Amino acid sequence: MMNRRSFFGVSSLALLAAGCQTPCGGKCESVAAKRRPDGVYTLGKVPFKLGMAGFTYHKFNIDQTLAALKKLEVHYLCIKDFHLPIKSTQAEVDAFKRKCADHGVTGYAVGPIYMDAANMDFVKEAFDYAARIGVKTIVGVPFEKREIGGKSVRHESRTLCEKLSGFCDEYKINYAIHNHGPDIPYLFPNAESIMAMVKDLSPRMGMCLDIGHQFRDNKDPAAAIRNFHSRIFDLHLKNVSDNSKAGRAEPLPRGRIDLVEVVRALCDVGYAGCCSLEFERNFTDNYAEVAECIGYFRGLMDSVRA
Repeated sequence: MMNRRSFFGVSSLALLAAGCQTPCGGKCESVAAKRRPDGVYTLGKVPFKLGMAGFTYHKFNIDQTLAALKKLEVHYLCIKDFHLPIKSTQAEVDAFKRKCADHGVTGYAVGPIYMDAANMDFVKEAFDYAARIGVKTIVGVPFEKREIGGKSVRHESRTLCEKLSGFCDEYKINYAIHNHGPDIPYLFPNAESIMAMVKDLSPRMGMCLDIGHQFRDNKDPAAAIRNFHSRIFDLHLKNVSDNSKAGRAEPLPRGRIDLVEVVRALCDVGYAGCCSLEFERNFTDNYAEVAECIGYFRGLMDSVRA
């Protein structure tokens, strides 16, 4: 009796005996293996980089974080102050950067950093911190305290944004406001609210587009990319279960956001910054899920290669 293995073996020999004719009647050609171009997942039409938002590892110390990034081959990190405190000296900053370099990681931005309009000393301290590190972007949330419903809450601050605009020009640093979705409707719920705030300020005032929160506010992340790309300085990558306040983080490729369209939009507008995964669940044992997210997004990046 001929089993499956012996059938394919005999079939292959038959093709060779027949002058290497294919089943379609064509002659078999010797084709050299096509080598993938060199590069770190930024190939062809993809001008942007894949990074990691520091909040993904807020339950990990910096050594554990860098070890994970090395295994994942992720080379860009948005630095949070629990890994490198804002009051760090230049010597401490330099030591941190050497440790990152030893793991093949570059800190490309800092934040999110919440900034209170009533504390301008802290605002200057945050800009000095970014300057010591040498990054070109601060991801931030500028707010002022207001009474709403009998409670003191953080509310988006036009007054502070106007002052930040001057700091951006002085320090030559971009300020990327992070949107927060429908949970906090008075603290930049979406890209549209950020753009309304900054459109007449320094061109260095823009946004860190969190596509998950944008979608949870029932808005299209790809449309935001196309509409506001000149003011998008950073992007937080994730997927969520629903386009409502109830939407919760899901590992890629699960979730309802059309990530293929997001990648197309990024390519179409020539976005050249980082797309940094911000994985907001299972913070203490997330390596497998984070690796799945990174692998899936790399596949999307590869799929649009020229």
